[in-house]
Amino acid sequence: MVKIQDIRNKVAPSKTKRKISQITKIARHHSATTSGDYFAFWNNRWKDLGWGKGGYHEIILTDGTVQLCYDPIYPTNGIGNHNTNTYHICVVGNGAFTAAQERAFEERCLLAIQNYSLSVDDVLGHNEFSGTATSCPGVNMDSVRKRLEALLAPKQVGGISTDKIMWGKTELKLGQKGKITVLQDINVWEDSPHESGKIIHTRTLEKG
Repeated sequence: MVKIQDIRNKVAPSKTKRKISQITKIARHHSATTSGDYFAFWNNRWKDLGWGKGGYHEIILTDGTVQLCYDPIYPTNGIGNHNTNTYHICVVGNGAFTAAQERAFEERCLLAIQNYSLSVDDVLGHNEFSGTATSCPGVNMDSVRKRLEALLAPKQVGGISTDKIMWGKTELKLGQKGKITVLQDINVWEDSPHESGKIIHTRTLEKG
C-alpha cells in the first residue's frame, strides 16, 4: 500500500462541488518537471495564473508518496472544459517515472475505478481528451491501460480463478452468510499444502 500524505486541509479551497456520479473519466498527467509537489506547483505556477484552486486531486511524488489534495466532490483545474467529469492524478516527472510512482499510480487508479464505477477504458491521458494539444502525460497510455487490465484480471492456476468464486455475476465471499440453491455440481478447490502455486480439488457441492 502506498504512503498517503493528506494535505486536503492545506490546499487552496475549491468553491464548486459536483456529485460523485458525475465522474466519468480518470485523467493521468505529468508535471513536466523533475521534482516538485502541490505547494511548489501552486507557488510557482498556478497562483500566478490566477487560479483559485489546484490542478489535481492527487499528486504522486518521485518516491511514490501520494499527496491527496482534493476530495472527489471538488472539481480541479486539470483540463479545460473537462473538469466537471474528471478525476485528475498527476505523476511528477517529465516523461520518465520511477517504478514506485508507477506502482502508486496503478494502486490509486484502480481504487478510483472501483470508487467511481468506471472501467480501464475510462482512464485517459491528458492529451487524449478532446480539444487538447499537449505531450502530457508523457507516457504511452495504451501501455498504462494494458497494465491496469492485467491487474484487474483474476489470477489463474490451471485455468481456475484463485481470486474469486463466482455464481453467475454474484461473488461468493469469505464469511458471507445466506442460502443458495445448487443447480449443478460445483467443484471446490483450495491451495495445495504440499506444492506452492498448486490447487487441489477438495470436494463437490452436489446439485440440489
